Amino acid sequence: MKATVLEFVVLVAVVSGGALAQTTLRTTTTLVVVPTLVQTVGKDAVFSLTAADFTLTDNGVPQKVTLEEETKRPLSLVVLMQTGGVARGQFPSYANLETMLAELLAGARGGAPNRVSIVNFDSGAVAASPFTSNVAEWRDAIDHPDQGDSGAAIFDGIAYALDLLKKEPVGNRRAILLISQERDDGSKTPMKEIVRDLGETNTAVYSVTFSAQKTEAKLAFKEPHVNPPISVVPSDGSLKPYNDPERPTQGYFKLDAPLRLIFGAMQKNLSAEVADLSGGESMSFDGRGELEGDINVLSNHIRNSYLLSFTPTSAETGLHTIKVSLPNHPEMVVSARTSYWATGSK
Repeated sequence: MKATVLEFVVLVAVVSGGALAQTTLRTTTTLVVVPTLVQTVGKDAVFSLTAADFTLTDNGVPQKVTLEEETKRPLSLVVLMQTGGVARGQFPSYANLETMLAELLAGARGGAPNRVSIVNFDSGAVAASPFTSNVAEWRDAIDHPDQGDSGAAIFDGIAYALDLLKKEPVGNRRAILLISQERDDGSKTPMKEIVRDLGETNTAVYSVTFSAQKTEAKLAFKEPHVNPPISVVPSDGSLKPYNDPERPTQGYFKLDAPLRLIFGAMQKNLSAEVADLSGGESMSFDGRGELEGDINVLSNHIRNSYLLSFTPTSAETGLHTIKVSLPNHPEMVVSARTSYWATGSK
């Protein structure tokens, strides 16, 4: 990417994956924001509801809900795109990404335009484009990114994206579109810090992931230098040609990558968990067609999601459980944050 390379260092150690399940969103203000997606059973987005349709409880106590006209507010979006590690195996999938993003940005209804910043990440170095409403300016960089190093520091990348979004106008919607493998590799930013900052900045993460193990396995058989055949030399140490029938040799491929595919399937998709906790969504892809379909779905959901907010009637410090429902529309499916952490008055 022809953009300035920015470096940042985070001094806190990474929290293990097991800590994620116990992490909840925090708020340091009296206003709690709850991004909410409503769909039919057929997965079609519903965007004709009013505040009166929603019921929201905080620790079981009904709250007065305000529904903001989010689709009239401009969107500040960071597209966080992995270019390190095995992501090079998915570069052909990125080929039409610029066109997909242009359609997403065109969703603004009056007022200031939607804006996007493209951020490439690997093990730590981050290249970022300035926020722009004309994504075509970065067509080549988006559709044909430069290959990064061997890392995939997803949490560090999200932390960097959040810093960019904090500088955007306060009234803007904030979102991160994360295109990456499922698991972090090399970040220094702890998970709980990421989730806390997502909650405090009201940023939703939309995660579209590929399987690192599956991609690596494909590369292993596609690229000879990645998975070269191994030949067994005759026991007598003869250096005769391998095609000598008197000195037969045996060749086979290294199975490291295929085995990692099997074991990797047992690991959690932490990128998806972050998305779910932030009130966003998670999807997966394996190829250009699936990526395009996923982004089209997410673009529709981003444009048509509801932004509920309320001021808690209880100032009790600690974990609060949220439940959003549609009593008069039981046939609809509601997806929203399920908890936040109140820090109490200072």
